[in-house]
Amino acid sequence: MYKRTGQVDILGLMRIVEWKSKTQITIKANVFKIGDYYWDLENDTDYAIADILDTGSISNGKDYYVYACNNAGVLTFKVSLASTFPAGYDADTSRKIGGFHTICANYGTISGHPLSGYSANDILPASVWDLKHRPVSEPAGMVYVDAIDKWVDIYLPSGTGASTLSVYGGTISDTRNWMNFVDDGAAVKKRLMRDAEFQIAAGGSNEGTNITGSADPVTTGGHTNTGSRRMISNYGIEDMCGVMWQWLDEQSYRFDGAVNHTHQVTVSGDPETVTSGNPSVDVASTFSFKDITGGKGKLNAQGTYGDVKLLAGGAWSSAAACGSRGRRADNYRWATGPYLGGRFASVCK
Repeated sequence: MYKRTGQVDILGLMRIVEWKSKTQITIKANVFKIGDYYWDLENDTDYAIADILDTGSISNGKDYYVYACNNAGVLTFKVSLASTFPAGYDADTSRKIGGFHTICANYGTISGHPLSGYSANDILPASVWDLKHRPVSEPAGMVYVDAIDKWVDIYLPSGTGASTLSVYGGTISDTRNWMNFVDDGAAVKKRLMRDAEFQIAAGGSNEGTNITGSADPVTTGGHTNTGSRRMISNYGIEDMCGVMWQWLDEQSYRFDGAVNHTHQVTVSGDPETVTSGNPSVDVASTFSFKDITGGKGKLNAQGTYGDVKLLAGGAWSSAAACGSRGRRADNYRWATGPYLGGRFASVCK
């Protein structure tokens, strides 16, 4: 333990916390500043979570935080459910340096799946974050999807506005239109996923099947499909396929409300030939302003709807339509329903 006059905090010039195993993390060699003092950790060190947990025992489907602590002049590390500081320490004697999420329910055996055999309470590998490897949003309930370089919510969202969360057992947020989901995500520094991002992040999920019972599960996480397979992607993201159609941040179009019209028909020749002339009027419907934004402007679109926001994944009774590439291109941004939800992502900090 020592003080550095005029020195900046160099904590985190590299990864600080990494996944080691289902029950262990690695804390990387680094310089740690706690309060006014610095400590050098000279070598990468592995820690069993059970050995450094501040109180109680590991629980399933929870966010845990990793702290560097000043234990009477000795550098020590603690893991805690508390997001402020671990039991026995305070803001002056501890510093949050990372965290992780524990798996909510046994994955069981899934042939060819990278997470096959993982169990409830195990550390979800892609959920491990630290001060130099994290999203701009709060990292709780998220995993890093390296193939798209984004952080993605493990669970379907629950709550709205600034209370929007990705938590195990939360009440699924549904019957909200695309515009409201956009606001929910922005309130917590997240956004709806894009088409390609969803396809990649959902890889490894159940394909062509929906949730057991083919009914709204109401709450998030821990579900199985009609074949008793856990509904997880390769990254451990829950319920991407076969629970809710999830709004994407993608625009499409639909043609509705064609104008009534007639065609002149000419019959001639032997044998008779029928020739249809041009329509009597332009069949394309007109553009009009639609009052569908909740008093925040109007949408100028063609015909009855003229607007589509893509949906992905498939709902609880969509069966073969469900999957990482399953899409709906027929719902307009102001549509709502109990089977319409969202999925949020955040960029790296």
